[in-house]
Amino acid sequence: MERLSHDTPGVHGRDFYAGLLEALIRVMGLAKGYLFLHGPRTAVLATQLGRALGLGEREQGELLFGALLSDLGMIGLIESAWENPVPVLAPHEQEEVKRHPERSGQIVRSIPYLGGVAPLVLHHHEWWDGSGYPAHLSGVQIPLGAQILRVADTVTALGETRPQRPARTSVEARAAIEAGAGREFGPDVARTLLALLNSGKLKAFSPAVFLDARSRAINAVLPEDVSPLSGDQLLELFGALIDQKDPYTGGHSRRVAALAVPVADALSLPEPLLRNIKAAGHLHDIGKVSVPRRVLVKSGPLSSGEFQQVQRHVDTGARILESVPSLRHLAPACRYHHERWDGEGYVEGLSGERIPVLAQILAVCDAYDAMTSARAY
Repeated sequence: MERLSHDTPGVHGRDFYAGLLEALIRVMGLAKGYLFLHGPRTAVLATQLGRALGLGEREQGELLFGALLSDLGMIGLIESAWENPVPVLAPHEQEEVKRHPERSGQIVRSIPYLGGVAPLVLHHHEWWDGSGYPAHLSGVQIPLGAQILRVADTVTALGETRPQRPARTSVEARAAIEAGAGREFGPDVARTLLALLNSGKLKAFSPAVFLDARSRAINAVLPEDVSPLSGDQLLELFGALIDQKDPYTGGHSRRVAALAVPVADALSLPEPLLRNIKAAGHLHDIGKVSVPRRVLVKSGPLSSGEFQQVQRHVDTGARILESVPSLRHLAPACRYHHERWDGEGYVEGLSGERIPVLAQILAVCDAYDAMTSARAY
């Protein structure tokens, strides 16, 4: 199989920024574990419901991003609710879970061009009767987009198998919408969704339907001319989000990126590769979102199975980057940053100059930051 070149120039501007958003969506799928397609399914339903309620293209696009990013705040929060789910959460864990809309809203608010999405994310667990969270809004106080996300999220969840119950049938889902109208759901929103379901015109989820909705959302929400600074802001956010999985590595991705750029410059690498190493530094641990938090924060020696889980993060991260055309050039640096010059590293046991130069730089910067940071082990 042909290996991707580590010297491929980076893609910047709108394509690069949109690629980062797409990677963020894919990371959310990893973080959700058993809810891998929950966000995309909710997004497809929410955008169709928004269109039926008369929302414009931009508002529909914001709905899609809201559905995909509404649970960002769950990353690194409560493992038993997310990565290693149990049927019943302890009361203190339930209270922690209720923090996730505020955490999600704060994260989304900091993403350039998605300011209109933040209120939808913040209030997507509010109930029409005021018994939701976090602000206990009621009725028309709840933004229409958040009302749409609430019912789309609920209907999608009912169709999924959960630790505490099997998937519900479509008849049971409709009954839940009818019972929740005016209590959990806005009456107009619930009525419109029921009409769509009864009409048979609602498109079922499929990868093609989702990709079409995502493409329209990008065109409607992102400007044609995305500044490099916005890409840098999103990279910083991405690195911080990855580091939330492990409290001992806070700021690790940012520090590795900051170390890697002057090292690459001292090696007289060309300007495109300096930009690439900065991006790769922020994204090199993207696959760690798939590693259980209990493994990342374990203070004692890892079992062989746990170590294998950690090792897989490089391949997982590289696969995410490879799946996004505008980020594909960063995949080799991610995949090979734990290789060693003597061939004793992982994932392929490469040695010497067979290791891509960007991966070599990340390896030494990653090791330096690890040695100079307090870690659980």
